[in-house]
Amino acid sequence: MKIDILQKLMNLEILRKNNIHPPFRISVGTKLTLVLSITMSLITIAIGIIMVAHQKTALEAQMQNMASTITDALANDTKMPLLQNDHLTMNLLVQNALKYRGIVNAYILNEKFFIEGHKELHEVGIKYYGDEKNISNATGPHPWLIHNKPDAFTFASPVTFKETTVGYVVIAFSKDFINEKIKESQNKIVLITISVIIIVVLLSVPLASELLKPIFMLVKGTKEIALGNLWYRIPPGKKDEIGDLIDSFNYMTSELEKKEILKGAFNRYVSEPVANEILKSPEKIQLGGERRKITVLFADIRGFTALTRQMQPETIVELLNRYFTILTEVIFYFDGTVDKFIGDEVMGVFGSPIPREDHVKQGIKAALVIKRIMSEVNRSREKQGLALLPMGLGLDSGDVIVGSMGSKVRMEYTAIGDAVNVASRLTGIAKEGEVLIGEKVYMQMQEYISTIKLPDANIKGIEKPFPIYNILDTKEGWKTEIDTVVNSTMNNMRREGIAF
Repeated sequence: MKIDILQKLMNLEILRKNNIHPPFRISVGTKLTLVLSITMSLITIAIGIIMVAHQKTALEAQMQNMASTITDALANDTKMPLLQNDHLTMNLLVQNALKYRGIVNAYILNEKFFIEGHKELHEVGIKYYGDEKNISNATGPHPWLIHNKPDAFTFASPVTFKETTVGYVVIAFSKDFINEKIKESQNKIVLITISVIIIVVLLSVPLASELLKPIFMLVKGTKEIALGNLWYRIPPGKKDEIGDLIDSFNYMTSELEKKEILKGAFNRYVSEPVANEILKSPEKIQLGGERRKITVLFADIRGFTALTRQMQPETIVELLNRYFTILTEVIFYFDGTVDKFIGDEVMGVFGSPIPREDHVKQGIKAALVIKRIMSEVNRSREKQGLALLPMGLGLDSGDVIVGSMGSKVRMEYTAIGDAVNVASRLTGIAKEGEVLIGEKVYMQMQEYISTIKLPDANIKGIEKPFPIYNILDTKEGWKTEIDTVVNSTMNNMRREGIAF
């Protein structure tokens, strides 16, 4: 239309130079209308071009922000499976990541850049070649944009545990997906711009300005979302296509905000391994459970009730929080799960929800580390003239039922069975510094531990006298690992200000 108008003006100029009168005369009002229409059309086109440029920038920023979020989320979810060398979970995490539209490839690497998780199982265990130098040399906040190819860009994020990099996740995002989205946005804006031009020509400038207003709000909205402001909402528009677009935008941001809130709350109330298992199989969130062979560890402060009578409530809570922090860190280090806190008692489970063949070894290592650390803690408290925290530990292993138990309103992922009961009873009779086990666990682990046989005890629920062994120390096979964990935990306690 603009070309036709310009062509007419050129024809009129040619006629004027040749002193040829046009077959018709154009009134001033028509000329003014024509000039105003052309001016407003050009202004509208310029606004459309600016909007397209802004929209493109906003979409690119939004997509890169989404890529960063997904990469960091995968790195966070990968932490425990990578530490546990759980290839099944890592491959499932990769498969879940690939479900996002636009992701064309994903890797989970260990710290030496060997592939630990990939959609192709035969790739697992192979050295990752390509961007390892870019990853090693990357600096600044992660995730890092390590490659920007014509068809895709690649992000990498470190997997860290206790400020130590234990691996990396690498995700490749297709630029075709981004270009497609940008093209869709451009097409929408072009259509809107054309509509606005026609309306400006036919109606008036105020009407055009009113129609452009929601588009500017959408541009601002996309920028806010790209900055991570998921609370941002656009005021509802009129009942037209733009209004539908605004409603869709508000719905999208609302769902993103709910997802972030739910994710944060979920990880607060359950341990990470339990959360991962539930997220992998949501259908398992129902009453009931499954039989599984696990190891159960109880740790209890001897005489804590009498000790609390000498303290203020605030001091008791602070002391318990420090105590629980230590035990939780140790149990998590050995791939266990803190099942529950019962007063001053902690129940740890090894081999659930993620099965492990060496759950007995992991449980005993955790118990010996806790014994050593609490010994150091008490030595420090004695020097300060503070009340000691004598601790007894009990451990047993066997078949139990694990799963979600409780009511339809309130469930708890826990374990029940003889092993749980025996471990609890052993803890009840354990004296300060003792790690008590039964004969079954002793027979399995005697080559790794040094023990002393204690007199048989009568345990509730068991008819015959129960043979009991106290673990004094570990043999050479585990000493290095236990010393390392003890020193590492104590250093973390000092660094984080967890003093006793």
